[in-house]
Amino acid sequence: MMTPPEISALLGIDERQLSDDINTVGHPARTAYLKGVSATALELRRTLHDTALAGSPYAVQECQRLLSVAQSAVS
Repeated sequence: MMTPPEISALLGIDERQLSDDINTVGHPARTAYLKGVSATALELRRTLHDTALAGSPYAVQECQRLLSVAQSAVS
């Protein structure tokens, strides 16, 4: 859950170069960044799912919204 400028600061690399690399389809930096974002999203959604199963009204509503988004992406 970090932005490219934050990552570049931690790694000590040029912020513009990292952003350009992340925005270039097929670049290894883009693949790594998207893998990290996807892993974090999956973890958050699993937690959201668990809280929905436990009866959280907000979590149930958010799960329904995410399902709609997922379904519309393939329709």
